[in-house]
Amino acid sequence: MNSYLLVTHIPFSRNEQGEPVVDALWARDLIGLTKSVGPLRVAAPEVSSASLKTWGHNSSVLPESTGIQFRGFAQVRGKRDYWRWPTIRRVLREEVRNANLVHTSNFYPPYLGLAYAHDYAAKMGKPTVFVVAEDFPDILEWEWVRPSSGLEQWRRRRTLAAIDQRVRKSAATAALTFLHTPAVVDRYRLCARRSVAIRQPGFELEHVITADALQQRIESLKEDRPLRLACACRHVSLKGIDLLLRAIGLLKDRGVKVTTTLYGQGPETEQLKKLAGQLGIAGQVNMPGALSAGPELDHALQQADLFVMPHRSTDFGRAFFDAIAAALPVVAFRTPASAETVYDGLDGFLTPMDDIQGLAERIAVLHRDRTLLAGAALAARARALENTRTEWFRMRAAWTKSLLQEQSHAA
Repeated sequence: MNSYLLVTHIPFSRNEQGEPVVDALWARDLIGLTKSVGPLRVAAPEVSSASLKTWGHNSSVLPESTGIQFRGFAQVRGKRDYWRWPTIRRVLREEVRNANLVHTSNFYPPYLGLAYAHDYAAKMGKPTVFVVAEDFPDILEWEWVRPSSGLEQWRRRRTLAAIDQRVRKSAATAALTFLHTPAVVDRYRLCARRSVAIRQPGFELEHVITADALQQRIESLKEDRPLRLACACRHVSLKGIDLLLRAIGLLKDRGVKVTTTLYGQGPETEQLKKLAGQLGIAGQVNMPGALSAGPELDHALQQADLFVMPHRSTDFGRAFFDAIAAALPVVAFRTPASAETVYDGLDGFLTPMDDIQGLAERIAVLHRDRTLLAGAALAARARALENTRTEWFRMRAAWTKSLLQEQSHAA
């Protein structure tokens, strides 16, 4: 495929050799994309090395050998940078003119204007791919709108509505829209011109727990020991970690002993530590901080018996799939996301939303029935072996390349 253009708001910087530097998780996705569709051009905000912020704790260099070229434009921090937009649009026009296919996604303020690339490509009759990666209306309602109040809350709700309308416009005019979560499918499927549901995990075959390592864990389940729970996520309210701690408190009162490791960090980390102390379970809860995606996270999860994340929003990120790769059965609240991701009763178990009693009871059942837990672990590994990032990239590439073939036939 020639000249695949990706327009993004995710920033990059350059090292002393002039090579692009990006967030490590983002780099992994970009490399996976090039392996499936070929050379890639990325138009993105270019920032200084000191200003580059990453989702995790590490960044990656993307040399020319990766097949990825970057075209930078000025960073936009807010409305005061409105004067930068004419230059940014000029860059986007140049890149779109030279592209055979233009790939955009749902953008957040202050980068909503980057949707101009999609509109310009559609106007020129070029094939366009549009991606909605997460159920942002629900996530932003939790993390951005609810914490505000008064006039500011009203403004944020208006902004959220504007983002939603922009997504609907892009989906309606894109040649192909990829919808990455079940909740996004529910929200935008009917407004998309043509859409495909994506269930792409973040792992490859080499990240999946080995059969021998899993068998050792299953054998250890026969021992009279506490069940080892794990959770890996940001420490924010929508993840429901406080409800998990309360469920562990109920289990303690019933004499059901579990240990829990909560990987990650966030604005609620200290509050969660205090809550564990108040519930009398501080000795059962370990909070070692955030882990880097990849081998470090894989190894940590493989040491547990059960992954519990009572997510309260309709989105789930990579966490459930990371758990499945570690052959960890998932316990979660039943939401549009989890109901389409966790195979209830097979490789995981779903409980009613915000039901602390139900959450505690499900963990207690698995504590008693180690055979049921072992069967779910085996099912999780079997599923992981057939559901890798490479396989999804292969399917995405086939769908994307079909757009160029259609365009060629139409011409």
